[in-house]
Amino acid sequence: MSASREKRNRQGQAGQSSSEKKQEGNNGRLLNIFYAVIAAAVVIAAIALVVWNSNFFQNRSAAVTINGEKFAPADVQFYYTSARQSEYMMSMYGYSTYDYATPAKDQVYNEADGTTWHDYFLDTAISELTQDAALAAEAKKAGYTMSASAKADVEDTMASLTSSYISSGYSSLESYLHAVYGSTMSVAKYQEILERSALAYDYSSAQQASYTYDDAALDSYYEEHTDDLDTVQYSQFIFQVNLATTDEDGNTIERTDEELSDEMEQEKAKAKAEAEEVLAMLEDGEDAEDIAEKLTDSEYLYTNDASATRTGAALNANYSEWALDPARRDGDTTLVEYAGGSDTIYNYCAVRFEGRYQDNAPAGNVRHILVGAGSDPTDEQFEQAKTEAEALLEQWKAGEATEESFAALARENSADTGSAANGGLITGITEESSYVDTFKDWALDPARKSGDTGIVQNTGSSIQGYHVMYFVNSDPAWKSSVTSILRSQDYQQWFSALLEGYTAENGSGLQYVG
Repeated sequence: MSASREKRNRQGQAGQSSSEKKQEGNNGRLLNIFYAVIAAAVVIAAIALVVWNSNFFQNRSAAVTINGEKFAPADVQFYYTSARQSEYMMSMYGYSTYDYATPAKDQVYNEADGTTWHDYFLDTAISELTQDAALAAEAKKAGYTMSASAKADVEDTMASLTSSYISSGYSSLESYLHAVYGSTMSVAKYQEILERSALAYDYSSAQQASYTYDDAALDSYYEEHTDDLDTVQYSQFIFQVNLATTDEDGNTIERTDEELSDEMEQEKAKAKAEAEEVLAMLEDGEDAEDIAEKLTDSEYLYTNDASATRTGAALNANYSEWALDPARRDGDTTLVEYAGGSDTIYNYCAVRFEGRYQDNAPAGNVRHILVGAGSDPTDEQFEQAKTEAEALLEQWKAGEATEESFAALARENSADTGSAANGGLITGITEESSYVDTFKDWALDPARKSGDTGIVQNTGSSIQGYHVMYFVNSDPAWKSSVTSILRSQDYQQWFSALLEGYTAENGSGLQYVG
């Protein structure tokens, strides 16, 4: 080979090598870009997964918008879970068909329109959230702040959650809330919901307590609703047939319609015979307590009320018309019969009318401040509560010393969350009231005068301690009842008007509720 040809060959090879190297370089850059894109996609996916698991998107998607204010899935879930748990408790006692073990979306709530239990819980949740949102917004608009007891209630609830998650075996409060309310719930969100709900309840209680009525209004209402408000005294004995639906082993007892009818008629005859015997005793004027003692071995006696009293509105509907007849006279008797809640239950009721009257028994109205010592306090804790109660009373005396100033002190200091928002007001206290005796006796003392104050010990309720007492006045029991009814009616009218301005619009976040 000539030198020139060898040189050309080397140049050709060199040229080819340079071109190949350039192509290989391009391919390398493309591969690098490809791998970089893949790596970036993996990182983005990982970040997205973390963000998704942190509920970033879920909690920023509005589940419902109420009057322009957006609420997250967790807000709705709080009320949804509450409605579901309430229905579950009812189902345990046979009052609901809801099955906790089956997804709510797979259970029909209303056969007529095909709505599911999920639909029902969702509607309930949105409705309750709307109500709380409306009340909380109105409270803020009015410059209303939560009472000290309401704030303490929120704090106590949060504190109890801590012990709950520990005793339930969860590693953190967050994980416990996730288990109960789903992954969208956080500790901060839960407390926010609690505070809104507490403010709403506190404000609604204060609103109801603000309604007052003069004697003319109370008299007018009573005259229009005498049958409902008059007190009826009576004696009654109910005999009940309640056929067994399961055997001793818990197996369902199968009966044909004919068998059920025959067995029911046989048992009804026996129960009716006992009821008629008692009716004859009542007609003869025999004392109801003595009659009850004779019935200790009765197979069918369901309940007996000797000389019971109820308002007309609270009477057994099966004989209320008979009892409220203007022609009714003391000593009149009747036997009424009516079916129970199923085809295996039937009742016979022997009743004697004992009297009807307007209840003028004194009913005390007081304000109080409960200084709590605990659920099972020591002597030292009781003493500390007493010292605090005495200090609060002295603080009140050193100020304006009016009912209004006492109410303000109660709002800020009472441990009784049920009355603190109302300035510690409790009305309609009678001998039949369920308050602890020391509290009730102080309120019903005949010598008590408006403006009287005192301190009484409480050793009988869930929160024991001392009550700082302020006596407002004493009304006849019927006036307290009418006041309570009118307050409820006026509040409902006010609340309905408030809700008319609130509309709820569903959002995409509802998909995360359930």
